[in-house]
Amino acid sequence: MRKKVPEKLEQATATVTGSSNERVSWLKRSLRTKDKREAKRLAPPILMEFDRILAEAEALIAERPLRTSIDRREIERIAEFFYADLLAGDEERRRDGDSERVFQDVARQLDEAGIEYRTPYGIGPAPEFGLSIREMDKINQNIDIVLPAAKEALATGDISGFRWEIDEQMLFGVQF
Repeated sequence: MRKKVPEKLEQATATVTGSSNERVSWLKRSLRTKDKREAKRLAPPILMEFDRILAEAEALIAERPLRTSIDRREIERIAEFFYADLLAGDEERRRDGDSERVFQDVARQLDEAGIEYRTPYGIGPAPEFGLSIREMDKINQNIDIVLPAAKEALATGDISGFRWEIDEQMLFGVQF
């Protein structure tokens, strides 16, 4: 698994990761499997970790405002904005998501090429509205992976896995 580090963050990413190199161009981690299904299962937490590292690198190079605390009203406003942002993203996925269309298009191309394949999902037109069973399964698989880690983080007060989202909300999401 790998993710390209934006050039402006390469030096800061080296600092965050504790690399002996002056710059880090790629974040890399072995999934220790060649099984594609297992790799898909293992990938989301690692991608979250990569995002956290990049957020920390971004924070290192960002100019810091003089404020060092926020009041309860601001915290509530950030939480409301974050929740609304999540709902909007979910709605966009349900309304405009191309995942099912891409899946069906690949199936059509395989059929036309005479290539045999197996899938537990129906082949045919994508639903006119909402998500397909395959898309819901994908969401549920992601939840099964991320939710236990999120619950443990919440129980221990560890915000490191969500730091990039918090920083994004602080920097861009809510105007005080």
